[in-house]
Amino acid sequence: MTVVEGRFRQYERWVVVAGLLLLLLGCYFVIRPFLTAFIWGAIISLSTREIYRRVLRLVRGKAGIAATLTTLILVLVMLIPIAGLSVKVASAMPAVAARVSQVLESGVGSPPAWVAGVPLVGKIANARWEDAAAHPDAIRETLRPYLAPIKDFLLAAGGGLAIGILEFALALFIAGLLYIRGDTLAAAVDRIAIRLAGEFGHRQVVVVRATIKSVFRGILGTCAVQAILALIGFLIAGVPNAVLLGMGTFFLSVVPGGPTLLWLPAAIWLGVTGHTGWAIFMGVWGLLIIGGSDNIVRPLLIGKGVDAPLSLVFLGVVGGIVAFGFLGLFIGPTLLVVAYNLFEEWMESEQPAAAPPIVVQVAP
Repeated sequence: MTVVEGRFRQYERWVVVAGLLLLLLGCYFVIRPFLTAFIWGAIISLSTREIYRRVLRLVRGKAGIAATLTTLILVLVMLIPIAGLSVKVASAMPAVAARVSQVLESGVGSPPAWVAGVPLVGKIANARWEDAAAHPDAIRETLRPYLAPIKDFLLAAGGGLAIGILEFALALFIAGLLYIRGDTLAAAVDRIAIRLAGEFGHRQVVVVRATIKSVFRGILGTCAVQAILALIGFLIAGVPNAVLLGMGTFFLSVVPGGPTLLWLPAAIWLGVTGHTGWAIFMGVWGLLIIGGSDNIVRPLLIGKGVDAPLSLVFLGVVGGIVAFGFLGLFIGPTLLVVAYNLFEEWMESEQPAAAPPIVVQVAP
């Protein structure tokens, strides 16, 4: 082989590599609009595969029917409740924006009698409210520059919820497709991991799968339990819009301590409206039953093998929403906890034994 031929073949290899990179880049741009739905669909498919297998046995091995039935179950359990709450919240956004405009034009009016009775901050809030009612022009000029951004935020939030529901539906459809091809894809991933990193790579794949399943059960299971407990408490105490507050608790439960943002104001509202006994009940129920369930249910569902700091979960929620939108509420914590657990597994893996030191003896 001459030098010219060697260089030509080297250029050919570079052209092939460049072509493959361009192909991968093109594929990324094609699937980028569906990337969030695909990630969530893959998480759902992996975490609920045992349900699919049980349905598959019931329908005597008919994979298409089993995948369809499992997807319908997930639609009934997950998509419809979340979509109902999101539609209700999104439909209320324009009304909230209109109400803000109306308040700025007509003034805030006198404060209700119960505001002064709010513990700790009631008297201060009542005085500020009365001052704002007495000087409507001043507060109107102060808040007018913020009106347009508030409207834009509320409308964008409503649109974001609608897009999130569509992505959720697409994710369930993708999960249904992955049910059928799941075993084949899992075997391919195992072969790739073994080829790239041997037994160590295969062990990391096993860790990732186990972590995803545990975190999925832990997040959604804890959210569901706390939402049900909160709904029971709201109904017993007679809090208005108990169903809406219970569904809101489902989303806030992703962050430990998040349900406090709903049951604590409900307890305060009961107290200032004269229902002292029910206010005490709501406070005790929220602190011990709703809050206490997080410390019991989450470790049981996630398992002892997955232990991530609460700050990491919170960071996953915030960063997930910024990166993936509505579905990032669940995707973000899952990805960060998987990465954290994978790092912990790598740190705890056996390291190769160090070579014995070489001793050099110097003759006298």
